[in-house]
Amino acid sequence: MASEANANQGPILFWCGVAVAEFGAIQPGFGYPWRPSAYAAAALLVACGLITVKAADYLRTEEARQRLRLGSYLAGALLVAHQFSSTAYVTDLSRAGSLILYTMAAVMAVWSHQLSHATRPTLLIATGLDAAALRERLAGTPDTVAVYRTERATDELRDLEARYGLILVEGAEHDPRAKERLSASGLSRQIPDIAERDVVVAGPRQFKRYVRGALSRLAVPRSQIHFKSRQKV
Repeated sequence: MASEANANQGPILFWCGVAVAEFGAIQPGFGYPWRPSAYAAAALLVACGLITVKAADYLRTEEARQRLRLGSYLAGALLVAHQFSSTAYVTDLSRAGSLILYTMAAVMAVWSHQLSHATRPTLLIATGLDAAALRERLAGTPDTVAVYRTERATDELRDLEARYGLILVEGAEHDPRAKERLSASGLSRQIPDIAERDVVVAGPRQFKRYVRGALSRLAVPRSQIHFKSRQKV
Protein backbone atom coordinates (compact mmCIF):
# COMPACT_ATOMS: atom_id res chain seq x y z
CA MET A 1 0.00 0.00 0.00
CA ALA A 2 1.23 3.51 -0.82
CA SER A 3 0.28 4.85 2.61
CA GLU A 4 2.33 2.11 4.30
CA ALA A 5 5.34 2.92 2.12
CA ASN A 6 5.03 6.61 3.02
CA ALA A 7 4.84 5.77 6.72
CA ASN A 8 8.02 3.68 6.44
CA GLN A 9 9.88 6.39 4.53
CA GLY A 10 8.94 9.06 7.07
CA PRO A 11 11.31 8.07 9.94
CA ILE A 12 14.22 7.43 7.55
CA LEU A 13 13.75 10.77 5.82
CA PHE A 14 13.37 12.55 9.16
CA TRP A 15 16.56 11.12 10.69
CA CYS A 16 18.50 11.92 7.51
CA GLY A 17 17.36 15.49 8.10
CA VAL A 18 18.51 15.30 11.71
CA ALA A 19 21.95 14.13 10.57
CA VAL A 20 22.17 17.02 8.11
CA ALA A 21 21.06 19.57 10.69
CA GLU A 22 23.28 18.17 13.43
CA PHE A 23 26.49 18.20 11.43
CA GLY A 24 25.84 20.73 8.65
CA ALA A 25 23.43 23.38 9.80
CA ILE A 26 24.15 23.91 13.44
CA GLN A 27 27.39 22.72 14.92
CA PRO A 28 29.70 20.23 13.20
CA GLY A 29 31.36 19.74 16.56
CA PHE A 30 34.10 17.57 15.06
CA GLY A 31 35.54 20.44 12.98
CA TYR A 32 36.14 20.94 9.28
CA PRO A 33 37.05 18.79 7.44
CA TRP A 34 34.96 16.09 9.01
CA ARG A 35 36.74 13.32 10.80
CA PRO A 36 35.75 9.65 10.40
CA SER A 37 33.98 9.83 13.76
CA ALA A 38 31.74 12.58 12.40
CA TYR A 39 30.68 10.40 9.46
CA ALA A 40 30.07 7.51 11.86
CA ALA A 41 27.87 9.70 14.05
CA ALA A 42 25.88 10.87 11.02
CA ALA A 43 25.43 7.25 9.90
CA LEU A 44 24.24 6.37 13.40
CA LEU A 45 21.57 9.06 13.24
CA VAL A 46 20.34 7.76 9.87
CA ALA A 47 20.32 4.26 11.36
CA CYS A 48 17.85 5.53 13.98
CA GLY A 49 15.32 5.92 11.18
CA LEU A 50 15.94 2.39 9.92
CA ILE A 51 15.64 1.01 13.45
CA THR A 52 12.32 2.81 13.91
CA VAL A 53 10.94 1.22 10.73
CA LYS A 54 12.17 -2.26 11.68
CA ALA A 55 10.88 -1.98 15.25
CA ALA A 56 7.45 -0.92 13.97
CA ASP A 57 7.17 -4.23 12.09
CA TYR A 58 7.18 -6.08 15.40
CA LEU A 59 4.31 -4.04 16.86
CA ARG A 60 0.87 -5.55 16.50
CA THR A 61 -1.32 -2.48 16.06
CA GLU A 62 -1.07 0.55 13.82
CA GLU A 63 -1.70 2.81 16.82
CA ALA A 64 1.43 1.45 18.52
CA ARG A 65 3.41 2.02 15.33
CA GLN A 66 2.16 5.60 15.14
CA ARG A 67 3.26 6.24 18.72
CA LEU A 68 6.72 4.82 17.99
CA ARG A 69 7.12 7.07 14.94
CA LEU A 70 5.98 10.15 16.85
CA GLY A 71 8.35 9.32 19.70
CA SER A 72 11.17 9.02 17.16
CA TYR A 73 10.29 12.41 15.66
CA LEU A 74 10.19 14.02 19.11
CA ALA A 75 13.59 12.59 20.05
CA GLY A 76 15.18 13.89 16.84
CA ALA A 77 13.57 17.31 17.21
CA LEU A 78 14.82 17.62 20.80
CA LEU A 79 18.33 16.67 19.70
CA VAL A 80 18.41 19.38 17.04
CA ALA A 81 16.80 21.93 19.38
CA HIS A 82 19.44 21.22 22.03
CA GLN A 83 22.27 21.84 19.59
CA PHE A 84 20.58 24.90 18.14
CA SER A 85 20.12 26.47 21.57
CA SER A 86 23.88 26.40 22.12
CA THR A 87 24.52 28.37 18.89
CA ALA A 88 23.76 32.07 18.99
CA TYR A 89 23.73 32.69 15.25
CA VAL A 90 23.51 30.73 12.04
CA THR A 91 25.77 32.82 9.82
CA ASP A 92 27.02 30.41 7.20
CA LEU A 93 24.80 30.03 4.12
CA SER A 94 25.42 26.29 3.90
CA ARG A 95 24.36 25.87 7.51
CA ALA A 96 21.14 27.78 6.90
CA GLY A 97 20.44 25.67 3.83
CA SER A 98 21.01 22.47 5.78
CA LEU A 99 18.62 23.63 8.48
CA ILE A 100 15.98 24.27 5.81
CA LEU A 101 16.47 20.71 4.54
CA TYR A 102 15.96 19.40 8.07
CA THR A 103 12.73 21.39 8.39
CA MET A 104 11.46 20.00 5.09
CA ALA A 105 12.30 16.46 6.21
CA ALA A 106 10.42 16.99 9.48
CA VAL A 107 7.33 18.34 7.72
CA MET A 108 7.29 15.48 5.19
CA ALA A 109 7.76 12.88 7.93
CA VAL A 110 4.85 14.18 9.98
CA TRP A 111 2.72 14.47 6.83
CA SER A 112 3.39 10.81 5.98
CA HIS A 113 2.44 9.88 9.56
CA GLN A 114 -0.92 11.63 9.23
CA LEU A 115 -1.54 10.16 5.77
CA SER A 116 -1.10 6.63 7.11
CA HIS A 117 -3.58 7.34 9.90
CA ALA A 118 -6.13 8.89 7.53
CA THR A 119 -6.25 5.93 5.15
CA ARG A 120 -7.01 3.21 7.72
CA PRO A 121 -9.56 0.73 6.28
CA THR A 122 -12.81 -0.18 8.02
CA LEU A 123 -14.35 -3.39 9.32
CA LEU A 124 -18.10 -3.58 9.92
CA ILE A 125 -19.39 -6.29 12.25
CA ALA A 126 -23.17 -6.27 12.37
CA THR A 127 -26.45 -8.12 12.66
CA GLY A 128 -30.07 -7.18 12.08
CA LEU A 129 -29.36 -4.54 9.43
CA ASP A 130 -31.57 -3.79 6.49
CA ALA A 131 -30.02 -5.36 3.39
CA ALA A 132 -30.40 -2.12 1.44
CA ALA A 133 -28.50 -0.16 4.10
CA LEU A 134 -25.80 -2.82 4.12
CA ARG A 135 -25.49 -2.59 0.33
CA GLU A 136 -25.26 1.20 0.47
CA ARG A 137 -22.49 1.02 3.08
CA LEU A 138 -20.44 -1.50 1.11
CA ALA A 139 -20.90 0.33 -2.19
CA GLY A 140 -20.04 3.72 -0.71
CA THR A 141 -16.83 2.67 1.08
CA PRO A 142 -14.83 0.24 -1.09
CA ASP A 143 -12.19 -0.36 1.61
CA THR A 144 -14.81 -1.69 4.05
CA VAL A 145 -14.90 -5.38 4.94
CA ALA A 146 -18.16 -6.53 6.52
CA VAL A 147 -18.95 -9.50 8.76
CA TYR A 148 -22.69 -10.02 9.01
CA ARG A 149 -24.55 -12.50 11.22
CA THR A 150 -27.91 -13.68 9.98
CA GLU A 151 -30.21 -16.57 10.82
CA ARG A 152 -30.93 -17.16 7.13
CA ALA A 153 -28.94 -16.11 4.07
CA THR A 154 -31.31 -14.46 1.58
CA ASP A 155 -30.67 -14.06 -2.14
CA GLU A 156 -29.82 -10.38 -1.59
CA LEU A 157 -27.23 -11.25 1.06
CA ARG A 158 -25.75 -13.88 -1.25
CA ASP A 159 -25.49 -11.20 -3.93
CA LEU A 160 -23.63 -8.91 -1.49
CA GLU A 161 -21.35 -11.81 -0.63
CA ALA A 162 -20.47 -12.34 -4.28
CA ARG A 163 -20.29 -8.66 -5.25
CA TYR A 164 -18.59 -7.06 -2.22
CA GLY A 165 -17.01 -9.97 -0.38
CA LEU A 166 -19.49 -9.82 2.51
CA ILE A 167 -18.57 -12.42 5.14
CA LEU A 168 -21.80 -14.18 6.08
CA VAL A 169 -22.11 -15.81 9.49
CA GLU A 170 -25.22 -18.00 9.44
CA GLY A 171 -26.81 -19.07 12.70
CA ALA A 172 -29.08 -17.98 15.54
CA GLU A 173 -27.91 -15.71 18.34
CA HIS A 174 -26.73 -18.57 20.58
CA ASP A 175 -25.60 -20.92 17.81
CA PRO A 176 -22.12 -22.17 18.88
CA ARG A 177 -20.84 -22.17 15.30
CA ALA A 178 -21.92 -18.57 14.72
CA LYS A 179 -20.47 -17.47 18.07
CA GLU A 180 -17.16 -19.12 17.24
CA ARG A 181 -16.85 -17.18 14.00
CA LEU A 182 -17.49 -13.94 15.90
CA SER A 183 -15.03 -14.87 18.65
CA ALA A 184 -11.46 -13.57 18.89
CA SER A 185 -10.04 -16.64 17.12
CA GLY A 186 -12.73 -16.60 14.46
CA LEU A 187 -12.35 -12.91 13.66
CA SER A 188 -8.55 -13.07 13.57
CA ARG A 189 -8.75 -16.01 11.19
CA GLN A 190 -11.17 -14.28 8.82
CA ILE A 191 -9.69 -10.74 9.14
CA PRO A 192 -5.92 -11.10 9.73
CA ASP A 193 -5.36 -7.33 9.73
CA ILE A 194 -8.22 -6.57 12.12
CA ALA A 195 -5.96 -4.68 14.56
CA GLU A 196 -5.12 -2.18 11.82
CA ARG A 197 -8.74 -1.36 10.96
CA ASP A 198 -11.37 0.98 12.33
CA VAL A 199 -14.06 -1.39 13.58
CA VAL A 200 -17.74 -0.43 13.50
CA VAL A 201 -20.05 -2.70 15.51
CA ALA A 202 -23.82 -2.51 15.02
CA GLY A 203 -26.59 -4.64 16.46
CA PRO A 204 -28.43 -5.42 19.72
CA ARG A 205 -26.73 -4.71 23.04
CA GLN A 206 -25.87 -8.35 23.73
CA PHE A 207 -24.31 -8.69 20.28
CA LYS A 208 -22.18 -5.59 20.86
CA ARG A 209 -21.06 -6.86 24.25
CA TYR A 210 -19.96 -10.20 22.80
CA VAL A 211 -18.03 -8.60 19.92
CA ARG A 212 -16.46 -6.06 22.29
CA GLY A 213 -15.02 -8.92 24.34
CA ALA A 214 -13.57 -10.53 21.22
CA LEU A 215 -11.99 -7.24 20.07
CA SER A 216 -10.53 -6.72 23.53
CA ARG A 217 -8.84 -10.13 23.42
CA LEU A 218 -7.43 -9.24 20.00
CA ALA A 219 -5.91 -6.04 21.48
CA VAL A 220 -7.75 -3.77 19.04
CA PRO A 221 -7.23 -0.22 20.41
CA ARG A 222 -10.39 1.31 21.89
CA SER A 223 -9.87 4.42 19.76
CA GLN A 224 -10.47 2.25 16.67
CA ILE A 225 -13.75 0.69 17.90
CA HIS A 226 -17.04 2.46 17.24
CA PHE A 227 -20.46 1.22 18.35
CA LYS A 228 -23.43 2.30 16.22
CA SER A 229 -27.14 1.73 16.28
CA ARG A 230 -28.54 -0.23 13.39
CA GLN A 231 -30.30 2.88 12.10
CA LYS A 232 -27.09 4.95 11.93
CA VAL A 233 -25.07 2.45 9.93
